[in-house]
Amino acid sequence: MKKGMLALISFIILSACSSLVGGDYFLEKITSIDQHFSQQETDWKKIKEECYELKRLYGKNEWKLQLLGDEGEYEDLKNSIAKLITAIEEKDRTQARIELSTVKSFIKDIYSL
Repeated sequence: MKKGMLALISFIILSACSSLVGGDYFLEKITSIDQHFSQQETDWKKIKEECYELKRLYGKNEWKLQLLGDEGEYEDLKNSIAKLITAIEEKDRTQARIELSTVKSFIKDIYSL
């Protein structure tokens, strides 16, 4: 009985750890930016504002990213955010979507266990 209860508690704890720990705020911002690209008329000004919010979010949480990921991951994430902003300033939809996917991939890699 005790072994079964211990196994059940262990399963619950381990299954709860399989989701992203703290990257939800990044992923919500990325999803929001991606939704703007899905619209018929691209509002470049709004997308640019959202990307600068993403950059501020990175700056605010950089110390967490440094603890969770290795130096290459969080530095590459920072560079990808900068490339994303540049692509949006140039109104290059294809490159912006590629960089947005790259940013999303880095976030998932950093926050996954």
